[in-house]
Amino acid sequence: MVGGTRIACGSTACVGSEGYQCSASGTASLQLVNTCGSNNNNNQTCTKATCGTACGTISDGCGGTLQCASCGAGLKCNAQNACEPLCTGVSCGAGLQCDPMTGQCGASACARAHAVCGTVDGQSCGTCPGASTCASSKQLCVETVATLPFRYSNSLRVAGNRAFVTGYTTYSSMGVDLTMIDLTNKQQTSLATANVRSPLTVSGSDVLWTDGTGLRRLSPGSTQPSTVAGMNVFCADLLVEGSSIYCSWYGDARLGVSYYGIKKYPLAGGAPTTVKSSLNNAVMAASGGYLFYVGTTDNFSSFSNLGAVDLTDNSDQVLASGGSLDRFILADADSFYFLQHGSGSTITRMPFTSTQGTDLLTSEEGIDRDSTVMKNGVITTYAKVGGVQGLWSVPVANPTQRTLLLDKTDLHIGTYGPTELVADGNGWLFITDNVVYRAIAPAL
Repeated sequence: MVGGTRIACGSTACVGSEGYQCSASGTASLQLVNTCGSNNNNNQTCTKATCGTACGTISDGCGGTLQCASCGAGLKCNAQNACEPLCTGVSCGAGLQCDPMTGQCGASACARAHAVCGTVDGQSCGTCPGASTCASSKQLCVETVATLPFRYSNSLRVAGNRAFVTGYTTYSSMGVDLTMIDLTNKQQTSLATANVRSPLTVSGSDVLWTDGTGLRRLSPGSTQPSTVAGMNVFCADLLVEGSSIYCSWYGDARLGVSYYGIKKYPLAGGAPTTVKSSLNNAVMAASGGYLFYVGTTDNFSSFSNLGAVDLTDNSDQVLASGGSLDRFILADADSFYFLQHGSGSTITRMPFTSTQGTDLLTSEEGIDRDSTVMKNGVITTYAKVGGVQGLWSVPVANPTQRTLLLDKTDLHIGTYGPTELVADGNGWLFITDNVVYRAIAPAL
């Protein structure tokens, strides 16, 4: 009799009689080991296992079980009763990452930071291609494209896989230089010297400008432009819309502002027609059957008229006026965008069907049309917001969700912002001093 329980020493009943062991003579006695004699009565024993580093419930090796400690924070007990990270074996979809503290899939550290290169919270977000480097914001890679042959840039456009830049080393009274950059091999070709008289514009993969001989058009695969029409004038702005090209004339208003305005030329050649008269040094944008303009009726410094011309009947309507308007206008499928000065420079969106505008972004310093791009419902511009200067991305549908894409260091600038900015198929081209840079995502 042991502890009130009758056992037969040497039988399986002995198993589980904790602390007792059968002697060689078949007598059960209390021992200091948690074993019981085997049923073959030859005093063979089993030794209970210990937890060690195991977790969860394990066998004690003697027909029983042991309840071992649980795993610490960020760990789970696997089928082998070993602690491992919560995210071990967890597969998440694109743009998702397993949270190491919960083991659940959610937006990755890269996605939360909108990073496409570099490392965020220990996660690799991508590698920049070629000689490009990851920007400090980790949202884009930046590479050097070309060093221009002139000091000051004037206009930048992309047509196909070619970039076209006008500029000057010293001021010229008649025009500026034009160079072409092959974006595939980064080779430059000089196309014109001191005779380009307008900003550049594009039509498909062609680039167009005016010089002393007229409207010039350069097609892919060629370095020799053709003359479209005798538009040998100084154009403050040049815009292709449909089968026509529009030129806004500029000059000294003291000579008679009625001489100036917006003229329309057929791209195929032919006589021009006047679209808007008595308007000097205007910039233009076209969309929804309207030609929008911002210009002045007196001199270069007072851009006080913002209007729209209905291209179906040439009727004209002044939309806004005042000294706070700047030489800035953009348009998309359902709205136009203009710039006003106040406590800062504010980009305002005005839907075609409304007379109430919405302010999208206010910069503490001036915003320039030449360093502003609108693409796929997002405005990208060089601005100073909250004391931070850089390239800001502003979704039109939700302007409060603005994002800093590139800071001053990424843009390679000192006091002043990039002189030109343009969207191309791989991201953005921008010019600082006389160097052309490209900002791209690693996957592009």
